[in-house]
Amino acid sequence: MRNLLILFLFVAFLLSMNHNANAQSTELGVIIGEPTGVSAKFWASGRTAIDFGVAWSLGESGNMHIHSDHLWHFWNQSGPAFYTGLGGRLIMNNETQLAARIPIGLQFNVAKRLSLFFELVPTLPIVPETSSDFDINGGAGLRIRF
Repeated sequence: MRNLLILFLFVAFLLSMNHNANAQSTELGVIIGEPTGVSAKFWASGRTAIDFGVAWSLGESGNMHIHSDHLWHFWNQSGPAFYTGLGGRLIMNNETQLAARIPIGLQFNVAKRLSLFFELVPTLPIVPETSSDFDINGGAGLRIRF
């Protein structure tokens, strides 16, 4: 499992390095929901971004979550952006778990440097074993754009 964690972090690092070469902006902030933690978004273009989060479950388990997604945004002329994507989630507790993620959300640019987002994220467990037990995470967040 340790090797899986190292591989996951290495892939996330490579994606962020490749992305930063063409980045238009970076957003940093928080997400509140299940799980709750810190959130970052690195824009590759006006429509694509990589998001990354480190968060904790507020339920009985108190697990630490690390996730990363590649997102595609569909902007309205003056309104919010609908987005969807593909990614992965790593949960670290007594038994490390890896799951595929499919985020679906809305992002509102409420000020020049401030964005608000809402998302639901269906997940499918992959490791330690693939099962048909879908889970849904979700939350609301606020990010400052740099």
